[in-house]
Amino acid sequence: MKTIKLLSLIALFIGFTSCDSDDDPVTGGDILSFEGTFSREFSVGNSPQRATYTIAQDKISYALDGGFASTTYDIKKEYFSKSDNRWVGFRESNDTYYVLFFKDISETEFSLYKKKVASLEAGKTEPVPAADNTENYGWNVYKKDLASSGKMSNLHAPQVGGHGAPISGEFTKFSFATGEITDSDTEWDIAFRATTVIINGGSSAGTTDEPDRNGDGAAYIASGTMDQITSVDTSKFAQDSESGLAIPTGSGNGWYNYTGSPDHKILPIAGKILVIKTHDGKYAKVEILSYYKDADTANDSKYYTFNYAYQSKEGITSF
Repeated sequence: MKTIKLLSLIALFIGFTSCDSDDDPVTGGDILSFEGTFSREFSVGNSPQRATYTIAQDKISYALDGGFASTTYDIKKEYFSKSDNRWVGFRESNDTYYVLFFKDISETEFSLYKKKVASLEAGKTEPVPAADNTENYGWNVYKKDLASSGKMSNLHAPQVGGHGAPISGEFTKFSFATGEITDSDTEWDIAFRATTVIINGGSSAGTTDEPDRNGDGAAYIASGTMDQITSVDTSKFAQDSESGLAIPTGSGNGWYNYTGSPDHKILPIAGKILVIKTHDGKYAKVEILSYYKDADTANDSKYYTFNYAYQSKEGITSF
């Protein structure tokens, strides 16, 4: 009897010491090595969409925005294993479990595969999907602090005068934060009148009817494509002033060439990207595609169509 009691005490002692051991890992309780906001952009038909995962240790928040569909929800962490980067969580709002797999993880991006599962245990045992698996939208690359992109069509930028007559007329102001033309006296970033482009920073260049500059905007022209210009070179920024515009005007000086007689067309120079510091210190890039209505040189001029990307995160200089 004494022997049995002694063995029981030894077993109980071993059990307690095993639970307290720092060397004994907790299954599925690994710490994520990455956190932050990661996004990707894609299209459904002609509707642009943006999917975003905000990663934290205790939950993942998901947001889908765009013209086709929009939703937001949280997935509470139930399990994470670093061995295969498997994350299982529960969405209380619709009583659903998800398993998420991560791979190719770096400081700036990862690939993600997401699937609904029946339970926590099902998520733990779900096979890791193959690289070419296309179910559940397959694997997709998400980038940290991804800039939002957009397209502005037919921004009308008329002027009065020209061809030897005095030039005047209001500038058409644009905000990258809203992606729209604005009448605001303060919250504009870039403005257009005929071929002239000004920014909300610096001082007047001396032309008639310029809006007041009350922001900290600046700009420079980079050589490359939108995909190639992935970061901001802050040393290149200039502001508008009496000595000239940050975005020069005149054929071949900035963003366009003038063809002269007999066509007299304004054509954007390929590979010229306007890099903008916004009025409130964030960053954007712009590719001017056309100066004509509906991007057709047979139509009326002074109608801008351009692609842009806007980095809304404070202090982030990457696109």
